Amino acid sequence: MRRVPREYVIYHAHIPLLDPSYPTDSVADSVHVDDGIIRWVGRAGAADAPIDGEGRSRLPVYDARGATVLPGFIDNHVHTLISGDQASQPHLYGLEEAEIVRTVRELDSRLPAGVPLSAYGWDYPFWPQPHRRILDAISSDRPIVLYQFSGHGACVNSAMLRVLEITRGTPDPSDGHIERDSDGEPTGILREGASRPIHVKRLQEIHRNRELAQELLLRGLETFASHGITGVGDNTWYAGSAFALVRLRKAERLPCRITCWSLGRSPREAFGMRFARYDRRFVRRGPAKHFLDGAFSTRTAALLEPYADDPENSGTEMFDNEALFRILRRLTLFGRQGAFHAIGDRAVRQFLDAVERLARRSPRATRLRHRLEHCQLVSPRDIDRFARLGVHAAAQPHAIATPEKDEQLLGSERAARAYPYRSLLDAGAALSFGSDSPAEATFAPLEGIRRAVLRPGPERITVREAIECYTAGSARAEGTEAWKGSIGAGKVADLVILSHDPTEFDRSGDESALKSASVTVTIVDGQPVYEHSPGSYRPE
Repeated sequence: MRRVPREYVIYHAHIPLLDPSYPTDSVADSVHVDDGIIRWVGRAGAADAPIDGEGRSRLPVYDARGATVLPGFIDNHVHTLISGDQASQPHLYGLEEAEIVRTVRELDSRLPAGVPLSAYGWDYPFWPQPHRRILDAISSDRPIVLYQFSGHGACVNSAMLRVLEITRGTPDPSDGHIERDSDGEPTGILREGASRPIHVKRLQEIHRNRELAQELLLRGLETFASHGITGVGDNTWYAGSAFALVRLRKAERLPCRITCWSLGRSPREAFGMRFARYDRRFVRRGPAKHFLDGAFSTRTAALLEPYADDPENSGTEMFDNEALFRILRRLTLFGRQGAFHAIGDRAVRQFLDAVERLARRSPRATRLRHRLEHCQLVSPRDIDRFARLGVHAAAQPHAIATPEKDEQLLGSERAARAYPYRSLLDAGAALSFGSDSPAEATFAPLEGIRRAVLRPGPERITVREAIECYTAGSARAEGTEAWKGSIGAGKVADLVILSHDPTEFDRSGDESALKSASVTVTIVDGQPVYEHSPGSYRPE
């Protein structure tokens, strides 16, 4: 990463001041950065400004030429290692059956015999009837696994079923499902826990190669930085990844701040992660992650009412009420934040009920900012409970991609009130945004903002609100809002420079600025970590 002077002034910029310490709609044009910290922000020529109204200063000056400067985006939920791994793998999202077969056949022709084949991202709207026989026609000997885009399922061929030792007599795991045909034979579709051994095997392969793990983590973080992301909440899970991130930080190669999550169902790895040399600012220890249900597309998200197109199925709960209560009680005892995957309204209610029950014994339970990840469907009667119970809604607007699929799965009434961002904000809930990369087809924050703002229906929000969810909201979700997530004196100099001002849409309703905005420079700790054009960031 190229270095620039430690102290400088960004001048001639358009800086919407989203920090609540400034009046609404306040705009600055200059910001003073010193040793990675914002020392001052305001208007050039002001009495306390380090730069006069003509752009003259004793410090190096970067002329932003009217570009918009925002706080760096903080993605509240990513899988960095898997994102780096999938970046070099074939992607199947949006491909129909014939295209998938053609892609996989081409891959098969290039691989040596016996080497497993994998690809990512197929989905049911495009491939409604996946089956092992389709893959067997490509190869009956080579193990083939095609991951469904949500990460909660896979389609495999017969050779892979043999590797996994799955036969017609294999029982379903307690937290998953092996789909079978009318004769009781596995179709090759594995959901939730049934597909987990495949994921675990790949992660173990990566972590046995220390250099590969570090390379994939760096690749994922560099990709995030190119889209203005300066911090991530990461599903780290493996001690090897935590140690690799610490090594990257020590070598000053991290282009992103990262908060490392452990995985509740992997106590051995969670224990190992405790020994990484975390620091307060760049590689931090984060919450413990637990899964309460699955996903819409695999019909495993836990719903209060059955799926519209599968009336015998209401999804899968991963814990009974007592088990969930014990997990929350233990987290509260140790003062530890939890991040709980909950997509369906039944999983959301189960969690809120558990927090409310625990809060009667220990008010501390409402002060730990326990997080509900995704919150894609919430019963209207549960919306007000988020603020009252101190539960943070960590959402991912990238999931608002295929409304026709949501309507097929949920029916028109539930689909219309899914992703209830307007309702949550109006009820005073703490809301943050991220992507769940690579479990969604997109991850760029500007795309997430567009989806939250331009979606049809009553749950759309403003650009300013969406930006706040991606910055200050995500900082609150991880408890770092005192020193990052906004542009203000004393905050870290994590910034993104955009070609256009997306907040113009709130004032004019003109979609062009919102749709045209792109990242030109990403700054972390006062230093550029991404530049759209070489040398575009050069304080003079």
